[in-house]
Amino acid sequence: MVTKAKVSSKRILEFYKELEKHNVENHGLIMMQNGEIVFENYVYPYSADMPHTLFSVTKSIVSTAAGFAIDEGLLSLNDKISDIFGEYPRDRSEEWERLTLRHVLTMQSNKEFSFTQDMTGDYVGTFMKAPFRKTAKGFLYSNNDAHIVAAAVQKVAGMNLVDYLMPRLFEPLGIDKPNWETNFLDENIGGTGCYLKLRDLAKICQCYADGGKWNGEQIIPEWWTKTATEIKVRHSRDKENGYGYMFWIFDGNFSMDGMFGQRVTYLKEHNAVIAGFNSCVYDNYFSEAFEKILPKAFTETCEDEWEVELAEYLNSLDHKPIKCNKLPEIPTGKIFRLSPASNALAKIMFPASLIPRSLTSSFAKRPKSNLNDVSFSLTKDVFTVRWTEEEDEIVINCGLDGEPRMSECSIKGYVYKIWAYAFMKDGKLNAVVKPINTLATQKITFDFSPNKVKLKFKGTPSFVDFIAKNADQSDFIKNSGAVKPTLMKVVRKALSTTEMPMTFRSR
Repeated sequence: MVTKAKVSSKRILEFYKELEKHNVENHGLIMMQNGEIVFENYVYPYSADMPHTLFSVTKSIVSTAAGFAIDEGLLSLNDKISDIFGEYPRDRSEEWERLTLRHVLTMQSNKEFSFTQDMTGDYVGTFMKAPFRKTAKGFLYSNNDAHIVAAAVQKVAGMNLVDYLMPRLFEPLGIDKPNWETNFLDENIGGTGCYLKLRDLAKICQCYADGGKWNGEQIIPEWWTKTATEIKVRHSRDKENGYGYMFWIFDGNFSMDGMFGQRVTYLKEHNAVIAGFNSCVYDNYFSEAFEKILPKAFTETCEDEWEVELAEYLNSLDHKPIKCNKLPEIPTGKIFRLSPASNALAKIMFPASLIPRSLTSSFAKRPKSNLNDVSFSLTKDVFTVRWTEEEDEIVINCGLDGEPRMSECSIKGYVYKIWAYAFMKDGKLNAVVKPINTLATQKITFDFSPNKVKLKFKGTPSFVDFIAKNADQSDFIKNSGAVKPTLMKVVRKALSTTEMPMTFRSR
């Protein structure tokens, strides 16, 4: 933990306890003032040197790439989307004449949101063929619009976003080359999929706040830092504030926001940056605490007793493994496959995996079939699970001695660092699996018998909540008054099949 007397430990402690009250898991928090870090903390096993999934914070990075491309004359805000992607077939709507890069930068394409096509295949082709909305035109937050911006930059630059941004943004700010999910056309996804460290995001935000300068050098074009963070469109959920070029604007401040509480905000009044990584924030608890409590830390002095209490509290938040006091009896040397019934059930929504479904469902490239060929091995200190997902073999080691084990796995080219341990409870083996460069956690209960094993999963974020939230916010389920809650219940009921136990039988 890094703290300096410039901020109030009492208010920071209040913030953490407010999150705890609502079961919000914080992974990291940075507070900067006048370009200097005044508070920094990570909750074990998360750390300063571990890149983290950003979800829609990615959109603001895409906006930055667009700013560079426009400044270099590769694009303009008034370029028509139909001209940029003229090789794609499209409908004959007159709306193509008014649809420009400016509209997709502000989420105003008026295109129907293709929820089921999100982050897969030829994203641009899907967008070009999708119909325009007939009603409720204007602002509609959409990964589709964001990806069109990303695809436009990649097309005119002749390279992917990571390579384009390396000499322009990442290297000048001292940011390592990031992992960024790609689709099957090897385009970096525009709506989500970038992984950066919390300090990386704080730097980018501070660079915007300082007119694009970092250590006295102009990095981001100054004019873009100003125009991108000014309100361009008001949105229905908050008439007083608005949206810029893929930045959220409120009370004169700007923010980069991602699902489940990934957030980086600049507070103009205090010349301060606050950046946080969190897990499983379904409601507004994090945003309310972030906006109402943390700014007060810059207006109040720090007292020694509060700093000690904060340090003790933060130490108590670390995720501590449970020791396995009795080794389970498991069928080693056998290979297990999903029973026909479980195999059919798992295919209803998304393929089954021992990795949290909320993570695998966000892959731009994700397995299309269920996990297979599951096997187990055991020593006095480690429980190992091995399985395949299409061409990938995945191995997770779970510590049994009160010490977690770290494994590295690759799924569709994306590398995840898995922190895991296992323990006995009610006669069954339980494993806690955390891909720590994400916000996800999977708790798995193994019920073994000689030729069969039954697995039950509990994911955080809940896969049901993850998909239902996306379906709701994307307008996939139309806002039809009293009917919508009923439709959402139907969707949740269908999704709940993914939380049913799965049975595996030995071959």
